[in-house]
Amino acid sequence: MIELAITGTDTGVGKTVVACAIASALRARAISVGVFKPVETGITSANTGDGAALRNAAGNADDLSLVRPYAFTLPVAPLAASRAEGRDIELGVLDRAIGTLRARHRALIVEGAGGLFVPVLNDTTYADLFARWKLPVLIVAADRLGVINHTILTVRAARASGLEVAAIVLNESAPADESRDTNAALISESAGAVPLLRFPRMHLSGDHPQGTEGLAAGARVLDAMAARFPELVVQR
Repeated sequence: MIELAITGTDTGVGKTVVACAIASALRARAISVGVFKPVETGITSANTGDGAALRNAAGNADDLSLVRPYAFTLPVAPLAASRAEGRDIELGVLDRAIGTLRARHRALIVEGAGGLFVPVLNDTTYADLFARWKLPVLIVAADRLGVINHTILTVRAARASGLEVAAIVLNESAPADESRDTNAALISESAGAVPLLRFPRMHLSGDHPQGTEGLAAGARVLDAMAARFPELVVQR
């Protein structure tokens, strides 16, 4: 089974855009793909937000309550939103949801919120959840000045948490600066034998959330991870 957790070096770096592109590319290869956003905050109306975008990209009929078991209105960290609304996040609910998605699909994309150490429960971060579910991680980072430090810190934090780093994506979501000429090479030197890709600047739109360009970008990410997921080669 193809399973991947999408994390970021920060919030707003393009995790959802990358996750949707990967889900769309899997769908285009006729691979049934489930998507999972364990907790989403900043949700003010039904059928909106990252969870809805992910489901749209995957093109499946999973209920949004399964794709996104917890939705909170306040746009803060999951633990803070849970406390503000007086609703506990239960680990058992998340475990059952991901178990159902694993049973239904041949691929699973799980998107976190912010970075690895964002708290979900009192003693549980996204790094803990990804380790609990034995998910390799793809790190998304905005390709701008400062990304080297942010990315290397995230790679080391992931490995210290017992997580495999499957790939790194430098998202061109930020305005270009001179660092873009050297960021990728220096990150690769430190991260070792981890696929590193650039992702073009784009937004969620269209039937496939980034249209043809997004579908192609997602396919490049899948191709880069073919050694990690041999199923991708077989299914092409």
